[in-house]
Amino acid sequence: MSTAAISSDLPKLDIRPMTGALGCEIFGVDLANMDQPTFDAVYQAFLDYSVVVFRDQELEAESFAEFGKRFGKLEEEPFVPNKTDTPGVYYFKGAGGTKKLSSQNLGWHMDHSYQKNPSLGAMLYALDVPETGGDTLFASHYLSYEYLSEPMKEFLADKIGIHDVLHYGIESGHFAISSAEALERLTAMRKSFPQVEHPLICTHPETGRKMLYINKGWTTAIKDLHPRESKAILDMLKEHSLQDRFQCRVRWYNKSVLLWDNRCVQHSPNVDYEDPRIMLRIALHSDWIPA
Repeated sequence: MSTAAISSDLPKLDIRPMTGALGCEIFGVDLANMDQPTFDAVYQAFLDYSVVVFRDQELEAESFAEFGKRFGKLEEEPFVPNKTDTPGVYYFKGAGGTKKLSSQNLGWHMDHSYQKNPSLGAMLYALDVPETGGDTLFASHYLSYEYLSEPMKEFLADKIGIHDVLHYGIESGHFAISSAEALERLTAMRKSFPQVEHPLICTHPETGRKMLYINKGWTTAIKDLHPRESKAILDMLKEHSLQDRFQCRVRWYNKSVLLWDNRCVQHSPNVDYEDPRIMLRIALHSDWIPA
């Protein structure tokens, strides 16, 4: 990973890379009391590493929101129901402590790619998490593009992916299509969120790096290809994009903050825990249209 983009006049942070692919931990930074030059250095690390973790942060919903607003507008969450009293901040409750672990699995995805403007990123702040389990995995769109063969890059250069939120709802186990109530909810969801199209090869709007823009949860087809062709190529690309060498893994502790660049990673939350857990969540808005 290159950090050459880091400006020499920015403060030097204690940055510890998590893997050779992506991700870092930053130490010695107080997110609630951070001057502009330090934030600029944090933002540069966000662009360079895609996934950033801070430990031992003392935050309330308000200070968490203020940190998020330094990145831009906070988004409303269409499928996270538990709002706090602070606009843009949601309680994010894990599936542990229920019998749903065997039937519901969020799996690999990136947030809001079923919209014209997918989220810039997201943040989580751990309030009360189990001592073990619940790690979050990330995979780099940059590397999944770079490790494609040149003929495959050329083939995909003008191809369009179709993103459909209904597919994710069904495949993740959140909606059992045998249930009339679930079918009604899916119908309402379709009215609110029609399918959208995004290029399979995109350029990050800030780093300028090319990426394979694919969402295991929501990319359902390649436009204009025969369904059999589309399925075969998408299955290959989805498997390719989630190779271990493209990944990092975040371990959770109370008072940890996780920040990721949703434009260039997929993520997957493990549900290998049974105790309840609760976090605060923020989604960061972007006006970027994938291109």
